[in-house]
Amino acid sequence: MRLIPSVLLMAGMALTACSEPATSTTKTAETTKTETADTATVSNFEGCYAIEQGSPALIKISKDGAGYAMQMKENADKAQAWDEPEMLDGLSTDDAWQYFASNSLNLNKSDLIGDAIVRKDKVMAMAQVQSAAANTNPFLDSAYVVMLINKVATIYQVPCDDTRVDMIKDFHHASPSTTPSAPQDDTQSK
Repeated sequence: MRLIPSVLLMAGMALTACSEPATSTTKTAETTKTETADTATVSNFEGCYAIEQGSPALIKISKDGAGYAMQMKENADKAQAWDEPEMLDGLSTDDAWQYFASNSLNLNKSDLIGDAIVRKDKVMAMAQVQSAAANTNPFLDSAYVVMLINKVATIYQVPCDDTRVDMIKDFHHASPSTTPSAPQDDTQSK
């Protein structure tokens, strides 16, 4: 799982979105109907996300008109905490499944809720999953999944913040003591 943060950072990508399940109540003459996000046809991506639980937000998704815009956290040496917003495309579940079909999360098309979002360059797509799937599938530990450069993983909702991060120092987990060295040739020492 350490490869995903490195790939994300090296690609210069970040996503954000925080949301609570949407609940709407409609009264009719006979009944009161409550609809949760699990049965709704529209996902809510607005908020902030991180690729590791407990880490600062790296991606911010904002509502922009009828669609969504994405911002990525800038490196600590930049003047602003977030880059300029970039519009995202919306996709139906059927169209979005092409991005999530090949995955190691045992994710099924029926696990996705409503629409998905995708970057215009198609290197990142994001979808919300049914709470039942997140609760029963041991590979899903978040309500959201992301396809990033052809790899599917969970992505975590976190509070939005302006915490500055050093993309290399804070997220590069290999250290010289853990980096494997080249094999030694024993024939020369004999």
